[in-house]
Formats: sequence, C-alpha cells, structure tokens
Amino acid sequence: MDLAVSAGLLIGGRVIGIDAGGSGTRVIMLEAGQVTTLPDGPPMNALLTNSLAQRLEEIIGEAGATAAGIGMPGLRSPHHARELGQALARRAGCPVRLTGDGEAARMGAFLGAPGIVVIAGTGSAAVGWDGQRRVAAGGHGFLLGDEGSAYWIGLTAARRALRWEDGMGGSEPIHRVVTSTAGSGLDDLIVKVNTHPADRALLTLLAPAVTELAASDPEALRIAERAADHLAALADAVRRRLGQLPVAGAGGVFRAPVIWKRFAELTGATRPLASSAVGAALLAAEPDRV
Repeated sequence: MDLAVSAGLLIGGRVIGIDAGGSGTRVIMLEAGQVTTLPDGPPMNALLTNSLAQRLEEIIGEAGATAAGIGMPGLRSPHHARELGQALARRAGCPVRLTGDGEAARMGAFLGAPGIVVIAGTGSAAVGWDGQRRVAAGGHGFLLGDEGSAYWIGLTAARRALRWEDGMGGSEPIHRVVTSTAGSGLDDLIVKVNTHPADRALLTLLAPAVTELAASDPEALRIAERAADHLAALADAVRRRLGQLPVAGAGGVFRAPVIWKRFAELTGATRPLASSAVGAALLAAEPDRV
C-alpha cells in the first residue's frame, strides 16, 4: 500500500517517523510512499528522559532524513511540543514536527481520517479527532493514571501476589508468575520498586505473563478484563464529546487476546491501519491537520 496516497498526502524526500515510548522507540522511514523499518531507539519520555534532544538528533541524523515527525509521551502542552520541535529542527538541520504520542497513533490508525485511538503500552490514553475538534482522555502518567496499561497490569498483579503472601487473598498462580518473571522474591521486588519508582520496566515486564495466565487463573482473568474495561472507558470518554466515531486500539497490551477480545466487544474497535511511527511520519507532511 502507498501510505502517502492512502492518506491523501503529497510526501517527498526521506521522512522519518519516530514513535517514542516507555519500552522503546520505534523508527521508520517513509520514502516514495513506502515504509522501511529502522533500528529501534531507547525508551523516551519528555518528562523522564535526560538528553532527549540529543538522542532524537542522533536518530534523525543517522537516518539521513529530510524531515521528521515524532510522537512523544510526556509533553506538557502544545507550546512545549513546538519549542522542542523547533529546537530539534535547528539541531538536525531539517523540518521536525513533534507532537504527543496519541496524535501519531491516531494518524497511523486511521491514515488521517476522523476516529478515536486508544493507546495501551507502558501507559494508557485515548485521542480522538472528528475532522475539526481534538479530544484526549487519560495519559496522566503512572502516578496519577495509566489504568489498563502494561504498568497498571504489572502493578495490580504485584499487589495480588503480596496479598497472597500475606494471607489476605490474591492468587498463588499470580504469586508464582510474579516471582518467576521478576527473577526475585517479593522482598527484593519491593525494594527495587520503592527505590526506583520512576523505573517502570520491572512492573511492565509482568504484564504479558499475567495476561497469558488469564486463560487458567480466575484472578489473572479479572485483572485482564478490568484492564480492558479501563481502556474501553477511555474510548467512551472521548465518544461522549465527539460522537460515535470509529475506535482503534494501539500498543503492546492489545497483543493479549483476552484484552483485545473484551475491548473490541465493548467498543467495536478495529486494529490500526498503520503504526504510530508511520503516523508520526505522515504528520510531518501534514502538520496542520490535527
């Protein structure tokens, strides 16, 4: 598929699309309407990553891009995004469009058409666009939100494991999965999480094992279904303001069949037409259609 044609865009040169996230940064090159996958970059977040501009400049420079689009979590405001994008453009020597990761995911999911995308990776959020208005829900970070995300699933499972060890409920299979996946006992896990609370990787790592366990353990199933409910609620929040737009689900959490099935049943969601990295590249060519 020629993605530029499908999205109604005229794209020339070598446009790089960067989809930053808490578990890694996906990078693609869009040239003559065709997509080439480039090596992944490290995890990035505008609020949490040191030397962010330098890391992005290196990715753009190594690709030999003539323009770049970047979807970035943790941006505080459109003004923050513009400032960082302009600084990157000066450093990289090419036009750079920087926006929230939700906008890049929406553009990729619907190739620019109106719709709502729910993102469920390390964090969670929803972004919708009806052709004129943009509305977002969630995306408040792991301390204040991110319900239904991989981090939330891992955190909830760790809490259930601790309750089982304390004799207060929980689930022995979850306890076993948490300790085996974390590679340590719960005492060690408690120390690591409380000593480095901003390091979300340890708890996020638990999510795939927990959703796989949902096929045989009722407590794990409840966690997975509750995650899907949280994600569906994000879509509903945007629909209440924009109307009954189509919904897509993007991000690694939706690779779990148990979560995707329930989420799709609740929202009528479909899979994205293209990735968030492709969406970032398309946004670089259409900066005003957000």
